[in-house]
Amino acid sequence: MSEAVFWPALAEFETACAGGGALVWTRRIGDLETPVSALLKLGAQKPGTFLLESVEGGAFRGRYSVIGLKPDLVWRVNNGRAEISRGGFADASFRPQRDGPLNSLRKVLERSSLAIPEGMAPMAAGLFGYLGYDFVRFIEKLPGGAPDPLATPEALLVRPTCVAIFDSVTGEIVLATPARKRAGQSAAQAHSAACARL
Repeated sequence: MSEAVFWPALAEFETACAGGGALVWTRRIGDLETPVSALLKLGAQKPGTFLLESVEGGAFRGRYSVIGLKPDLVWRVNNGRAEISRGGFADASFRPQRDGPLNSLRKVLERSSLAIPEGMAPMAAGLFGYLGYDFVRFIEKLPGGAPDPLATPEALLVRPTCVAIFDSVTGEIVLATPARKRAGQSAAQAHSAACARL
């Protein structure tokens, strides 16, 4: 098997990373793996791991299947209060946010935003999860909600550090990871760490 090639090259990465972060990725031929078999190998039981399948028209499998792994951030709304865990599910300490759920969501979306390179599937990086039906109550005033005997969060979003995208049209698997420079870290170190994750 040949050695993996990672994009972008370091010089391009340094330029892209000046804006706060960039996506690093590699491509593999996907003819021997299915999304489910890959999920089982990567650790379906690990907290924060997910598989999403696209469907078109409600009956036909769409172009993409996505596996997300090892979230570094979990955002949720519990009992009307936004909370963040910056250690993913490994750090069970959720810190309450000062802002209300809607403003907190805007901020976490802004901080998690990365430019997706042209030709790349749009779900190569971002937040994945759900905004529950009752989340609308943070947008407009409505009568009291239904009881919640399961104590389900009103919203839950995760930011995976690795995403595997199965493209049924090209027959490829794209492995992508967001790379954000940390304080005191050079672009070369951030790029190297991103390549090692993949």
